[in-house]
Amino acid sequence: MNRRYEPVDALRGLIMAIMAIDHASGIAARQHSSEFWAGAMSSYDAAFPFLTRWITHVCAPGFFFLLGASVYWFTESRRKAGWSEAAILRRTALRGLTVLLVGLTLESPLLLLQSKLAPAAVKLSRITEPPPNDGSDLWWGMITLSGLGMVMMACAVLIRSRPWTWLATTMLCVFATNSLLPASGTPGPVWQAILLAPGISQHLIVIYPVLPWLAGAAAGMYFARAWSRNPDRAPRLALVTGLVLVAVAVALRVYGGWGNIRPPRDSGWIEFLNNVKYPPSLVFWCMSLGIDLVLLAAIFRLPDSWKAPRSPLVVFGQTPLFFYLAHFYLLTLCAFVFFPVAASLEMAYVAWAAVLVALYPLCAWYRGFKMAKPAESLWRLF
Repeated sequence: MNRRYEPVDALRGLIMAIMAIDHASGIAARQHSSEFWAGAMSSYDAAFPFLTRWITHVCAPGFFFLLGASVYWFTESRRKAGWSEAAILRRTALRGLTVLLVGLTLESPLLLLQSKLAPAAVKLSRITEPPPNDGSDLWWGMITLSGLGMVMMACAVLIRSRPWTWLATTMLCVFATNSLLPASGTPGPVWQAILLAPGISQHLIVIYPVLPWLAGAAAGMYFARAWSRNPDRAPRLALVTGLVLVAVAVALRVYGGWGNIRPPRDSGWIEFLNNVKYPPSLVFWCMSLGIDLVLLAAIFRLPDSWKAPRSPLVVFGQTPLFFYLAHFYLLTLCAFVFFPVAASLEMAYVAWAAVLVALYPLCAWYRGFKMAKPAESLWRLF
């Protein structure tokens, strides 16, 4: 990628490192929270476990937003290189399909493997209800990579339309998410779970349905277009947009109603910030993506060493799929070897740091291997 986009790679690397905190908590300490539109919604008695979860909320919105931005930048670069529109569509759709299949074959089995770990003796958050479900047993899952892959395939088609349709798509998807969830509190048939209402349906758990998360990807495409048209204004655009989104999130939470999906259960600050993630409420989108954009603006002001090719943030940000799978498998291995009994949350942070240190040389090697391949290589899909 052009050097002017390295702040984007650094942001992606940062949110991936933050994401690993949540997974270390869930795998090593067996402490993982839920924020579903119905059913499972965590509650907390202490700030530490809540903040450990809350800081990771910037990750999923950042992933999907940057996915959309990357689709736009990839499309523009390939047009300049002389690729046909059909070739660009095929390549983007193929990458989305690849990510979806990797999610189904390499990510989902970990969900079942981790269920064999001994649970924590003391829970740091309380979940009194199961996630939305139709009563069927859980056989398989469509988790993070599945959602990213499906949304990328949708972007492959959407990128060929006019830019105003990207904003329209964002607004329509946000409306559907906050207005059309089943009143029954169950996800309905499997197609409904895949498109809109996450939960367990017909033996399949869907965590990231297409329409709610396409909202962020379509917005990312539009943001990338604005960036490319005037790169010098990108830091200010990110900062102003981020601050506005955070202000909207606070206002929506204060006044309640539409855009929250579930209101706070008490008047404390934890419940004020404890918003619905599955699917993302408008409050969740505005707060999390707003923070992402403020972080992006801050990264522009960091010393160049933070954005240099050898920076851990850039290395992680330029090898996202490799990092994602490797960190999941390393954490799961650590849990079985070192934490047959659930670790403390503090020890989970130690495991997180150790995994990041181990991943840096691996990701740096893989980046060099991948970049040495031609643009048409299948390795570039990963």
